[in-house]
Amino acid sequence: MADTKNMKTIAIIPFETNSQEDISYITSGVLNMLRSRLSWKGNVAVVKTGIVTKELSGITESSESETIIKLGGKTTADYVITGIVTQFSGAYSIDTKVYNLKEKSFLTFYGQSKTIDKIISQIDIIAAKINKKMFDRTTVSYEKFKKEKIITEEDLRRMNPERMMPTRPTGEDEEKPWWKIW
Repeated sequence: MADTKNMKTIAIIPFETNSQEDISYITSGVLNMLRSRLSWKGNVAVVKTGIVTKELSGITESSESETIIKLGGKTTADYVITGIVTQFSGAYSIDTKVYNLKEKSFLTFYGQSKTIDKIISQIDIIAAKINKKMFDRTTVSYEKFKKEKIITEEDLRRMNPERMMPTRPTGEDEEKPWWKIW
């Protein structure tokens, strides 16, 4: 059973868009997905979107950091999440910042997708990384991401570096490659 006095609270500011098309439906989906994936009964509560929107409308600060600090105070949030979804040449980028108001610091998380179909999996990975880094919560999505990443790293470590470098055409002088020091 979780200790409710150690409960963390997150306020998620609706994501901005950077696109020539109307992709507001994507930012709405990002917000809903993050809300559901970061909520953790007894440990992490996400401030309702209506409350965040209402409190944001009353903040007239000029800088992003002042706005975030004020929003955190008004919603009693420990963390504030901001982000932007960018569409360029048919590809998508999701850039997220998680502000830790107690430590006055932030971490960034991002995902990229070549197609709109892959955005959901990128948001899932971002949420899994936030859960792990901020709350030490391991999710199924995080385990899947970690396993795929480890396999890739192991494959790279096993590769022979001589096969990764271009080879000399037959007949050229055999010199030691610049990277071979033995």
